[in-house]
Amino acid sequence: MGARLFLGLALLIITYMALTPLPDVIQEYINDKLGHALVFLFLAALAHAGWPENGFGWRHGLWLMAYGIGLECLQYFVPDRFFSVADMIADAAGILAWLPLAHLVPQGVCTPSGQRAS
Repeated sequence: MGARLFLGLALLIITYMALTPLPDVIQEYINDKLGHALVFLFLAALAHAGWPENGFGWRHGLWLMAYGIGLECLQYFVPDRFFSVADMIADAAGILAWLPLAHLVPQGVCTPSGQRAS
């Protein structure tokens, strides 16, 4: 499965989970802010893998932040969910955490098979 398809699938699953009330039992075992940061770190890695020719740059980060802000705005209208600036800061932290890690990925690792890395 290609990285872009996997990114799309991840976005669909995350959107569903973010806009569906979860049982309190699940929420008790997850540090919410750490969870946000790790999810957006994962999304940043997928965005990098999906468009390796561009590397991971500010455009990827802005799109991911727009997605995170959009989710927070939608959560305002969902029972048992709420809008949280702290969640958006955690999202940004996850995206920013990918920046130094992106440089550690060897050239060509994120390139689809059969193509040469530029």
